[in-house]
Amino acid sequence: MTKNRRVAATLVLAVGLLIAASGCSLSSRPVWWPKTKHPATAQPASASPTPVPTVAVPWHQGMRQLGIQVYWTANSNDASDAVVEAKARRLINYAISLNANSIAITFPFYTYGITSDRVYADPKTTPTPRQIEDFLAEAAKSHMRVTIRPILNEDILVQQNPLAWRGMIQPQSVSAWFQSYQQLLMPYAQAAQQGQAATFVIGAELDSLERAPEWAGLVTQLKSVYSGELVYDENFDEFAADYQNLPLPGHNIDAYPRFNLPENASVSMITQAWRSWLGAHRPVVLHSLVLAEVGIVAVAGAYQSPGAWVGTTSAPIDAQVQTNWYQAVCQAVAAEGVGGGIYWWEVNFDADPANPGPFESDRLTFLGRPAAQVVRSCFAALGG
Repeated sequence: MTKNRRVAATLVLAVGLLIAASGCSLSSRPVWWPKTKHPATAQPASASPTPVPTVAVPWHQGMRQLGIQVYWTANSNDASDAVVEAKARRLINYAISLNANSIAITFPFYTYGITSDRVYADPKTTPTPRQIEDFLAEAAKSHMRVTIRPILNEDILVQQNPLAWRGMIQPQSVSAWFQSYQQLLMPYAQAAQQGQAATFVIGAELDSLERAPEWAGLVTQLKSVYSGELVYDENFDEFAADYQNLPLPGHNIDAYPRFNLPENASVSMITQAWRSWLGAHRPVVLHSLVLAEVGIVAVAGAYQSPGAWVGTTSAPIDAQVQTNWYQAVCQAVAAEGVGGGIYWWEVNFDADPANPGPFESDRLTFLGRPAAQVVRSCFAALGG
């Protein structure tokens, strides 16, 4: 957060002239950003910016990350910085209205098939590093914590095998895959550094590659350009099995546990199921656990497969199923001492919270549904 300093008028003038000459601006360091060894540079006087909503209590070490997942598939409408900034602003404002202190930006990258050793950013649908920086700049104005999270799109995998998913890819050359992956990630890590993102996710749900020795080299390269937190998002079944061979130590989980519960299960029944699932782990694990992605499709029967978004786009919406699940998760997180945080899946980057109707076909979103009020109440309770 920016500190007010008294400086001599001549120093202010000198700094102002230096900035004008260099053509750059000086930004304040957020509370989560690693401290530098050099003293902070004095801030120049400037015209008062247009006020924007800010997080009431910005995140800092020791607090839970209380966040929403924003899924960003770029399109031709995002061509200008102004459009990206406007979309970012309305979602940041929405997150603040939910009592959130954090946002995770998840965006797709692609491969050519299950055995391909190449990954790539699609210029039509993958946000650019510049666009990520635009979002981070808007978030900084509101003191909103941001996680940058690339994730492998599964469409081509499912076309080759209806049962395929990102956790079962088998590159012909693992080393070539990691070289390609590193080339993809580095510009985004640099954008995360430039925009002072709190966390950068080096991988998510890549089960089949988790034992690869190439992760160490990738981490080294990312650390050479990014000084924030690096994490890996583990799949829920590996967490349940207490799997240890992860690319990075830590406990960041994409949490979609499957419970054999009836459609009319009460909130207390669902809460107990969640408490048993979480409580199978030691308190020291739960204390640092981040539910990096948690949610459920708003359709009947979803308790047995909460993340089953394929094939549910035309299923009748059952908002109560989603609401009960959200209430239970929040109660279990509090009761079991999950201290790292929670991110609800999800809100589309293009969605307008004031007009959620166009995104109702997304059965996983909580936008415009009663579960959004649960998120608001949950964050108020967990933040307090």
